[in-house]
Amino acid sequence: MWSVLVYTMLNKFARGDFVNSKLKQIVYTAVFAAMIFVLSMFLHIPAPSGYVHLGDSLIYICAMLLGSPWALLAGALGEGLADAVGGFAIYAPATVIIKVLVALPFTIVGKRSDKLFTPISALLTLPAGLITVGGYFIADLIIDKSYAVVDLPGNAVQAAASAVVFIILAAALDRAKIKDRLK
Repeated sequence: MWSVLVYTMLNKFARGDFVNSKLKQIVYTAVFAAMIFVLSMFLHIPAPSGYVHLGDSLIYICAMLLGSPWALLAGALGEGLADAVGGFAIYAPATVIIKVLVALPFTIVGKRSDKLFTPISALLTLPAGLITVGGYFIADLIIDKSYAVVDLPGNAVQAAASAVVFIILAAALDRAKIKDRLK
């Protein structure tokens, strides 16, 4: 019975029968949070006090597509849950703050652009990377000073790899006209 109801509702949603834009935003936010969680939790490389992942690249995409507050929520939930479930719960509060700060500039640019990949969005990966590296450096100083310097290379690799993946994904999604399809 429930499966028929869920199937019917998903079909109506896919056809656009639900015109409530807030409901669509909530669903998109949940889907992005889940994708960010999966990419961070299951596709990562262990590092000295955590792991290197590409979840940030999806946060950038999400921020360009959904804007604020939805992308901020998706990034904070996806990455925060990955830390909490992945055995790094002590980093979850710092992660939530860092991911909100990382996504914020992308939400502003995303509102003003009909494309994901622009010179400005590509350049935004630099301050986003600095926020990531600096934010986790500060978090490490608070949580365990012995990891503060050790974690710098891993966080820098994560930031650089996320930038590259974002640029590739953004260009591909622009070719698919994803922004037009989600409106």
